[in-house]
Amino acid sequence: MITPMYKYNFLVYHRDFDDFLLKLQDLGVVDISMENRNVDEDEKEILARINRIATAIKFLEGRKAPDEKITLSLSADEIVSRVELLQREREQFENAIKKAQKELAEVEPWGNFDLKLLNSLAEKGISIRFFIAPEKVFNEDWVNEYPIEIVNHTNGLYYFVMVNYTGEAISPDVQEVRTPQFSVKQKDEEIHRYHKRIDEINTELDFLALYIDLLKKEQIELTNQLDFKMVKSSATAEAGNTIMVLEGWVPEDLNEKVKEVLDAESIIYISSKADKNDNAPILLRNSKFAKLFEPISKLFAFPTYAELDLTPFFAPFFMLFFGFCFGDAGYGLIFVLGATIYKFKAKPELKPLLSLIQILGISTVLFGALTGTVFGASLVELDIPALESFKSYFFDQDKMFKLSLILGLVQIVFGMCVKAANLWVQFSWKHAISTISWVVLILSMAVFYLLGQNPESSLKLFSPIHMVIVGVAGVGIMFFNSPGKNPLFNFGLGLWDTYNMATGLLGDTLSYIRLFALGLSSGILGSVFNSLAFGMAPDTPVLKHIVIILILLIGHSINIFMSALGSLVHPMRLTFVEFYKNAGFTGGGRGYNPFRKNTAEAQ
Repeated sequence: MITPMYKYNFLVYHRDFDDFLLKLQDLGVVDISMENRNVDEDEKEILARINRIATAIKFLEGRKAPDEKITLSLSADEIVSRVELLQREREQFENAIKKAQKELAEVEPWGNFDLKLLNSLAEKGISIRFFIAPEKVFNEDWVNEYPIEIVNHTNGLYYFVMVNYTGEAISPDVQEVRTPQFSVKQKDEEIHRYHKRIDEINTELDFLALYIDLLKKEQIELTNQLDFKMVKSSATAEAGNTIMVLEGWVPEDLNEKVKEVLDAESIIYISSKADKNDNAPILLRNSKFAKLFEPISKLFAFPTYAELDLTPFFAPFFMLFFGFCFGDAGYGLIFVLGATIYKFKAKPELKPLLSLIQILGISTVLFGALTGTVFGASLVELDIPALESFKSYFFDQDKMFKLSLILGLVQIVFGMCVKAANLWVQFSWKHAISTISWVVLILSMAVFYLLGQNPESSLKLFSPIHMVIVGVAGVGIMFFNSPGKNPLFNFGLGLWDTYNMATGLLGDTLSYIRLFALGLSSGILGSVFNSLAFGMAPDTPVLKHIVIILILLIGHSINIFMSALGSLVHPMRLTFVEFYKNAGFTGGGRGYNPFRKNTAEAQ
């Protein structure tokens, strides 16, 4: 349900405008219209500072602050700048370490040597040349024939040096390399210096984490300052810039409170209940059950102010679809118990999410009980005497397949009913006739088909009574799809709608087969892990049970994760595509965002 809104136009003398905005911000219930406004440079600068502080806070929250009290001697901007500088410096040293390690790997086979000594010998005419040769090429007799010394033999290569030899090459496969410019010891010391500096940087960053509260306070102040500037620039100057006109929206249940404050402050305003064509902000107000599903509906879009909120209409279906896809009573029980236990110590803002998990878990338990699947084991196949009398009630794959199509068709028809109600509310009853006619036609086909299964019944598909109903529905479909227009135009449009409905209804209904497929795959995968656990376990008594437990834990954890992901994504797809389309959902509204002071609690 969408909360009704009241539209306000405030008229304020320009010298009193800032004080008025501060009072409005303290009141914290008025959503200010900010359409067709330009962002000035000051706002861009404040927004950039907020983003920098938010990035610094996110980074510092991952650090472990020391247990000590400090005197706050740095400003928020100084802290952010220091954090950014240290991050860049640490990144430079980390890159330097990677480069040094690569250089170390190249020089490591040559070991430690004194580069100054080599240079000194070169000045005296004694040159030391460095060579690498594959072990297949290297001849150990070379040690006696040439002035060489083997330095290392690793990874199929010989590393050796030669002193003052200027004759022919030893072998064409012997490669002379450039004299290393540093030794292993030097490069190790360099890497150690880099690590030491990184440790110093990390220590300072840990210390700066003590300033997180200061940064959050500055972030809140800047956010309030930005909101104030944005609201102020949204006003329109009239009467020679002496009167500021500002438009805002107030929820119906807060309207009297706002009027009392405005009247007490002698503020001039014009108030009226929002019309369905107004671009009023959207504040959803649903029952406790439907409210749990509002985060899911907000993932797609807010409805427009003139539309119906579809959250309470898709919530029961989403719950059923999740349980259908998951389809294992054991997995559902884990969800219920886990969410219930965690709920006792969870933060208040997380409790609605945990309640949603509990509901989805209960739905999973119910569908698992319907199919007789518990942790991948089919109760129908187990030889348990106590369950013999219940096995006939369990649904097999054929029944689950049919159930998925039936649930899909029910949701589609229900969506069409919602569409008819939406058209009736937004426009008039005439605009809803065509959709109502489609609902009547589809339901009559289903009802008379079921009645016709009784050989003695005269109420069969396309019987005279049914044909009368089809005829009446056909008139509504063909001539009331666009009220007020030429009948011939309506008839042509009706033919086009009939084609779209015939093809679309079949495709939409078949989309719900995914419910059956996901539920089946979850059960099969769970069964596979059970078979692996008991089939791969060795005969050793203790080791056997360890292997079984490990495979079951790892396997079912993987299955729970994959099944839970699919059980969320595919019901959302069915909701946002099939249901929303057949319900005629338009969307595009904006959420209610009152002008208020941000506080640490709100953060």
